[in-house]
Amino acid sequence: MSFPLARNLAAAGWWLFSVYLLLLKPAGAPSAIPHFDKLGHALLFAVWAWLLARSFATRPRPPLRPTLWLCLGWALLSELAQGSLTLTRSAEAGDVVADMAGALIGLYLWRRGQGR
Repeated sequence: MSFPLARNLAAAGWWLFSVYLLLLKPAGAPSAIPHFDKLGHALLFAVWAWLLARSFATRPRPPLRPTLWLCLGWALLSELAQGSLTLTRSAEAGDVVADMAGALIGLYLWRRGQGR
């Protein structure tokens, strides 16, 4: 049984969660582990890409391209917004790289689960 509305709501809800984490929540103290925040970016986008792929999977075409385009768009937009709209955050190209690495991991996991 398929629940496309629930899948769409899950993807939208996760995106709203990312808006909170990336733009609304003040930045905390830096981690003692260098670049640890990149892991958070990758995880955030891996889950979102997986949820998006599940949401798009009800369409006749494979969901890889629209998922990657949405993830890239949000990665770039969120970094620009962090650099210009927040006081405690800055835009970092490394975050976009981590975001897209996470998106690719999420898509890989989604694809792998499709074979079962």
